[in-house]
Amino acid sequence: MRAYDCGSEFRVSVTASEVEDFARRWPCSGLRRRSVSFSFDKRNGDLIDTNDQQQHPSADGQAILALCDDAYAYGLARLKLRV
Repeated sequence: MRAYDCGSEFRVSVTASEVEDFARRWPCSGLRRRSVSFSFDKRNGDLIDTNDQQQHPSADGQAILALCDDAYAYGLARLKLRV
């Protein structure tokens, strides 16, 4: 994963191989070996944007949410943010 400070928000990109590793733990997730990114508001942690619909149109909602949560936690830790 990679985290980017974008001013009032932060973005976390999850590589295709990381998505594949994650999908092994969620065998029916519908996730493919494609990257995905999530953008979060720094003030309250709200999800602002994601490209999951383009990259993973058949993904299970709970699986993409779990991946989003992992990305959020990674971004907070990597950028040393508190929300």
